[in-house]
Amino acid sequence: MNAPTPEARLAAAGFVLPPAPLPRGSYAPACVVDGRVSLSGQTPRRDGIAMAGCCVTENDIAAASRAAEVAMLNALAALRAAAGGQLAGVRQVTRLRGFIRAHEDFTRLSLVLDAASSVLALAFPAQAFPARTAVGVASLPDRAWIEIELEACLAAQTQG
Repeated sequence: MNAPTPEARLAAAGFVLPPAPLPRGSYAPACVVDGRVSLSGQTPRRDGIAMAGCCVTENDIAAASRAAEVAMLNALAALRAAAGGQLAGVRQVTRLRGFIRAHEDFTRLSLVLDAASSVLALAFPAQAFPARTAVGVASLPDRAWIEIELEACLAAQTQG
């Protein structure tokens, strides 16, 4: 795929970045210090409504994976805003954390988070994979399937 920008690569694969998410509490969507960006957690929300669910069995992996894709698109929208309005301003995504709402016996957390990693790799095919953590949790905001956090470094020209 020879699309020139991360946004174009995502669009060519059928993914559309939503508008940057608005905070749902007393926090900033992103914090930028010395060219490093830390994003607040992003859940799989469409039009403000969370995709809710809990991983209990293998049968839940497909729905949870789709929710992971949506959460990653929301995270990329927040990252785009932090990078001055274009994902091309991101030099490297350095960390991906995924908190997956799961029953205590569900152990396929990494498989669910792979869906988010795939969207990230599509946007930034020349970047190395970031460090990654997949954690199962009992509860997330609005019973969402997953919450994703990203950390990244901005390109020098993006650092205002």
